[in-house]
Amino acid sequence: MRRRPVVSGPTVSAVSAGRHFSLEPLADGVWAAVHRAGGWAIGNAGIVDLGDATLVFDAGLTPEAGVELAAAARSLTGRPPTHLLLSHYHNDHLRGFQALPDAPLFASETTRGLVDTRGREELASDLEHGAARLAETKALEHDDDPVRRAFAGAFVPYWEALVATAPRIALRLPEVTFEGRMRFHGPRRSADFATLGAGHTPDDAVLILPDDGVVFCGDLLFVASHPYLADGDPEGWLRALETLKRLGAGRYLPGHGPVGTAADVDALSAHIGDLLAKAEDLHRQGVTAADLGDPLPEDASAAWDFAFPFYRANLRFVLRRLEG
Repeated sequence: MRRRPVVSGPTVSAVSAGRHFSLEPLADGVWAAVHRAGGWAIGNAGIVDLGDATLVFDAGLTPEAGVELAAAARSLTGRPPTHLLLSHYHNDHLRGFQALPDAPLFASETTRGLVDTRGREELASDLEHGAARLAETKALEHDDDPVRRAFAGAFVPYWEALVATAPRIALRLPEVTFEGRMRFHGPRRSADFATLGAGHTPDDAVLILPDDGVVFCGDLLFVASHPYLADGDPEGWLRALETLKRLGAGRYLPGHGPVGTAADVDALSAHIGDLLAKAEDLHRQGVTAADLGDPLPEDASAAWDFAFPFYRANLRFVLRRLEG
């Protein structure tokens, strides 16, 4: 990959203090929109100026986050979003697009089907159980365990956002779908929107900017944060991470966490590999998912966000697969 220099400017600082996102320039005309703690974005997003069009990659959990993202795109590029790109079907990347009805939404054909099935199931669950989940999470704010308190600090805003917004969500299905890879061309740059197959979910897409050395990874990459495996394919995820590493980018925007580098791709790959090995060892010892208890990691990932409850959930998921 050729890498253009990172460029900042007055328009960046003018829109970087939003409630839901903070903006970070990754290259000239390319920005990361990183979830701001306490905000209602939850997932990261990206903005790309093609020169005659503006791409927005993912849009956060809520219409409020989508409105803020669209305003940032307009301020930074001089035009409203013209192409909306969805990495995968999960709510914290999808629902912000409800606030952006004037541009087409692009996704893989598989992801469109998942929005129409699992996405609707997820919304129904949020409507039915959101208030109870919020109360359960708020109860952890005063837990003796600092790991649980940290989880509550991050996830109380998540459930507050869902309780407040789920009743007015009407899921938007992608209008344009693709298989494999599609390319956007503009006078300023080209961008490749590519699906890497099953990983974090049954289908995950990334946005590659080959001339800028930047990749928007969606939830195929978590930086300093525990991933969530149970909706996807861990072995496929490892293959996808190897593909991301081979791109040789200088900056990788994760779905969650700060902007990363190839070292963060390696760290997540090593963590998932170690977790699979740990589950296999437990399985050989006769430990079942039901027996697991509440373990925490014993490696460097112990310092990552959300060791509770995702490490336990991930181990249980892999053990259940080994149990057949």
